[in-house]
Amino acid sequence: MSGFYIKKVIAKSAVKGDASVTFGKGLTIIQGRSDSGKTCVANCIDFIFGGSVDKPFKETAKYDGVSMIVESNDNEGEVTLHRTVGKNQVEVSSNIDGIASGTYDVNYRKGAKNPPLNEVWLKLIGIEQETLIVANARFEKKRLTWRNLLRVFYLDENRVDDIDSIVEPKHRYMENTLFLSALLFLITGRTFTETDAQEKKEIKKARRVAVKEYVNRKIQDAAERKEQLEKDLHIFEGADVEEQIAKATAALQETQRKIDRALAESQRILSSILEAEECAAECDVLLTRYHRLAVQYKADIQRLSLIVEGEEAYQKVPQSTKCPYCEGTIAPRKRVSYIASSKVEMERTIAQLSGLEDTEKDVEDRKKEIRAELEELKRQRDALESKIKTELRPQENEQQNTVNAYKSYLRISSEIALIETYATDFGNDLTALETEQKDDKSIEYHPKDYFGDDFATTMSEYADSILKECCYSGLLRAHFNFSTFDIEVNGEDKGTSHGKGYRSYLNTVMIMMLRKYLSVNAKFDPHIFIIDTPLHGFDDGMDEAMPDSMRAGLYRYFMNHQDEGQLIIIENLDHIPHLDYEKHGAVVETFEKIESPGKRYGFLNGVK
Repeated sequence: MSGFYIKKVIAKSAVKGDASVTFGKGLTIIQGRSDSGKTCVANCIDFIFGGSVDKPFKETAKYDGVSMIVESNDNEGEVTLHRTVGKNQVEVSSNIDGIASGTYDVNYRKGAKNPPLNEVWLKLIGIEQETLIVANARFEKKRLTWRNLLRVFYLDENRVDDIDSIVEPKHRYMENTLFLSALLFLITGRTFTETDAQEKKEIKKARRVAVKEYVNRKIQDAAERKEQLEKDLHIFEGADVEEQIAKATAALQETQRKIDRALAESQRILSSILEAEECAAECDVLLTRYHRLAVQYKADIQRLSLIVEGEEAYQKVPQSTKCPYCEGTIAPRKRVSYIASSKVEMERTIAQLSGLEDTEKDVEDRKKEIRAELEELKRQRDALESKIKTELRPQENEQQNTVNAYKSYLRISSEIALIETYATDFGNDLTALETEQKDDKSIEYHPKDYFGDDFATTMSEYADSILKECCYSGLLRAHFNFSTFDIEVNGEDKGTSHGKGYRSYLNTVMIMMLRKYLSVNAKFDPHIFIIDTPLHGFDDGMDEAMPDSMRAGLYRYFMNHQDEGQLIIIENLDHIPHLDYEKHGAVVETFEKIESPGKRYGFLNGVK
């Protein structure tokens, strides 16, 4: 047994308290009066399956989230999923190997940090990796998603009484291809994506026209280019092109050698200029230092002169022999003279200053020599650069142009030959394009071509046997029409002579046929089926004549085939047959519209 089953659905509310429904592994019936919250349970399931962000509850209900617990049929463990209303993320808590706990995005987004919720549901039915299936007749591919598959096992109240096939409605052709590819993958495990995507016929035609115009334009451009090139060739008529190329190349190489020698000499002169400038800079440094030293020498001479003058003046000042305070006798001190030593020091400093001035003169002379040498070197360098610029470079360019001109002759000859080759190829392309247009037989993908030969036969057998077991009134022969992918009874489609009640009944049988086929033949079986109001349509009075035996027979079939997977039935309490469901192991949840002991008033707490 593959797939999974829903154990519990919980509507979350911090204001009114949580409301929950527990499901059985086989048949679960949720019955109740109109507007008692039956369909809200289905909406909660669809919400966790990735449905609309605000679908489960009315705003006035004060419920803001849904949790659902599912258990695998194959692997031990369960998964709890929670989604808040208005959010596109689902929190997953899992103890099943291969399904990680964490935050999942409801919708696939390239480069998103969260994995898509799709992974959880597909892994629960055994699909371990991302799968691409064919989406249309041109073999374009799309991701297999849980929402692609929902039409197989979830028949909601809006579709249950459809006149068209609930699997392949006429007005949804493009979506039908994607859905049938998803169903094929469940049955066979094959994607049928081996063929590359095909272009539309309109696109192919437009592409051929565009290519033809492009090729013709290229042929015209090539013809114009060839005409111009042939005119250019007349310039070289009568010349030995190979010999002229050799002479021009030799002259060019000699000129380039002269340029190289001139550049080398210019480099040598530049090095000498740099050395001379360095010497001149050294002279400037020395002169600055000598100047500062001369200033110091002159300051010393001035200081020594002041000492001598002061000393001489002091010698003329008489010494006092009487104390000015006590008029006592003072012994005169012996005076020490610094005149002699100061004069000696002054003479030595004057001699040093004289020598420094001679040295400064020598450095100034050397600086003048260096400046003269620099002027000569710069003149030589300017002369070389002028020669390179005004003589050698123009000569080199002229010789290079001559070589290029002769080489262009060879290039032109080659280009003309190449153009002729391209013109031939372009012509062949046009021929091939016309041939392609004649032979164009695009491969188209039609998913029904890939169902097994026995699929329609087996589905017809299931239709007949299920209706017989359900005691379908007036049954002669039931048939599965593979063309419309729908059930027919006694040679008529379900919309010919029946109202909503019969259509709902037969659409439910169609789901049961698919359920049985998947249970027996599918590689990947969801093993869960949900039908909202199988007996829908009796409220309008059109099908009240349906025998009670048919209604009871349908529900007995539900009870007798619980081994084919979980089946969740949502039904109006006025329509459901009175059978002993619990005795057959079914779980029954009843929502009343009155408050009384032992009875449940609706699904949500405090919502009437």
